[in-house]
Formats: sequence, structure tokens, C-alpha cells
Amino acid sequence: MKRKLELASICLFVLLGVTAILITRSGREEVPTVSQAGPSVIASPGKEIIIRNITKREVVYEVKPLGSLGTSEKRRLKSGGIDRFAARKDFLVSYGRSGSEVVERLSPGSAYCFRHDENDLVHLYLGSHMREDADDLAPYVSTPIEVAEKMLETALVSSADLVYDLGCGDGRIVILAAKKYRARGVGIDIDPVRIQEAETAAEEAGVKNLVTFRVQDAMKTDFSAATVVTIYLLPESNALLRPLFEKHLKSGARVVSHNYTIPGWEDRETDSATMNDQKGNRHTIFMYRFSAR
Repeated sequence: MKRKLELASICLFVLLGVTAILITRSGREEVPTVSQAGPSVIASPGKEIIIRNITKREVVYEVKPLGSLGTSEKRRLKSGGIDRFAARKDFLVSYGRSGSEVVERLSPGSAYCFRHDENDLVHLYLGSHMREDADDLAPYVSTPIEVAEKMLETALVSSADLVYDLGCGDGRIVILAAKKYRARGVGIDIDPVRIQEAETAAEEAGVKNLVTFRVQDAMKTDFSAATVVTIYLLPESNALLRPLFEKHLKSGARVVSHNYTIPGWEDRETDSATMNDQKGNRHTIFMYRFSAR
């Protein structure tokens, strides 16, 4: 009898110990963990948070789970590097910009990238196609519709034009060109999700007979038939595209750029316009006319 009581006491003690461990674990904050795959591996976002450094310099930042009482983890991300975090909840990223601390909230299943703006200030943008076989020309930021209208107006688009939008996103520019001017259009984007959105929008707008959308790398696209090219990329991306414009475009073709100039094409700029969108944000449009030299 005494032996049975001793065994029962031991079993009860073990059970209480296991329960205490489980309770302790369930109460801990979830800490994001960096994948051991390394920065050269490109993975589907899934429930990860992916951060890519598109800048030319190392970026130092700190990461901390949202609501965590613990300390944040400092990370150093080299130029071109990728950090991948496994997380089930949002977490906060903080980094320095122009002497101030910037705090961003990131969500699982999303990709982000550090980039410099036209003032050489670092920003953490949502969106990165995470491909090693193509240049990441810009984060996905849609052009306000009133700015798209001004771009087409500045380019003097008509029904005789073939408009190519490089990095077309949801296709709004070529759809607008088709709907308003009956111009034909081709939208190019490397993200198949954006192309699917564009095709749906074109069908809803009733212009599927005038527009085409392709999942392609803009740097590998044949746009030699274009009479108008629209872009909303970054200065360094415009610089990459300039030799392709000079190689493929025919004399008289117009290139319209939203917010950023095309380096080296100062003498080809024929018009520009500045405007505010409905939210009061300032936008500049640059129009270039290509002619063989």
C-alpha cells in the first residue's frame, strides 16, 4: 500500500511539472526567427515576413514582435541581402532616417524592401518581387487616377497610339488610355497578381479588345512598337531603361515618367507638369520625345 502511494505521488509530481512547463510556454511572447536558408535563397512569403535591401549600403534596423515586452533584436542587412522571419503576428521594425527613428508595422505573408527615395533617404516599402533573375525596378505604388489622366494628356495620346506601361500594376493607365482615347495598350508587370487584377479591370471597363497584359520583366520586353511609354519607377531604374529606350524606340515616340526624371535625357525633355492629387500629395510629370541622334 505504501509503495502504491509513493508511485502515485511521483506521477502527480511529474504531471504538475509538465503542466507548469506548458503553461509557461503558452504565456511566452512569440519571437520571429530568421530562416537559416541564408540571404541568397528566395522563398515564397507564405507566413513569413521578408525584408530585402535594394539600397547600395548596409541597413541597420531592429525588429520586435508587436506587444512584446522583451528587447528588440538588432539586424544588419547588407546591400542586396534578404532577411526572412517566421512569424504569426505583426511586428515592429525601427530604423534611422535623417537623424530620426522611423517605426514601421509589418505583417506576416508580406514582402518589404529598403530603398532610397530621390532625396537619398531610406524607406521601407511594401512589395518586392523577390526574384534573382530580374532587376527589382520599383515597389508597387499605384498612380492616382487623376495623375494617370494628366500623364496621358501630357503625352497627347490619341486613338492612333500604342501605349506601353512598364510596371503597369493594376493596368489603370493603359485601361484609361483605351477607354478615354480608344488607344491600344500593353501593360507589362513581373507580378502575376497585378496582371490578373489588370485583366479583370479591363474586362469590367469593356476594353479587353484594345489592351493586352503580360507577365514579363520590363528589362527584357520588346516595346519597339510603342508610340508612347509610361513609367512610374525609380531614378536608378529609369537609368537602366534609358539604353533600351535608345535602342528600341522609333523617332517620335514619347516617354512619360511619373515623379522621376530619366538621367541623361535632359535635352529630350519637351514638357512637364506639376499637380496635387485628391489627398494633396504633390506629383510631377516629365515628358520626353525620342529622336535618334
